[in-house]
Amino acid sequence: DGAAIGAELPVTLDLLGVAVGAGCTPYLAVDMAARWAPPAMAARLAEVQDACALGATFADALDDLAARAPPLRPLADALLASDRLGAPVGPALARLANEQRAELRRRAETHARRVPVRLLFPLVFVVLPAFGLLTVVPALLAGFARI
Repeated sequence: DGAAIGAELPVTLDLLGVAVGAGCTPYLAVDMAARWAPPAMAARLAEVQDACALGATFADALDDLAARAPPLRPLADALLASDRLGAPVGPALARLANEQRAELRRRAETHARRVPVRLLFPLVFVVLPAFGLLTVVPALLAGFARI
């Protein structure tokens, strides 16, 4: 579930940024993002809405969200700062989205660097023996047949 949240977080941050930029309060931005966010993040944001509907404060619901999903702590902190202090949250959400995309890119590059090492096993133990069987062995058999 953590990988899904990490992959979906940049899109959700962009959705929240668009909602806030359109004039929504942080609570309404979470409401809008819960409808349009990718599935794992939509479920997390819906939990915030449900907690608020049951009487929890928005701040408590965000704190609970961050406690259950630590990768969402920066998002919760940005929304809480905006809700409590009236600070503009749009630039913070854009910065967080850029950081998350950079992190995803770094992970993908790390994974891509491991691929050649993983391909060595099939190359050495499958491709090279097959190459030998198809090229060297027929030449040897043809040479021995002439003797």
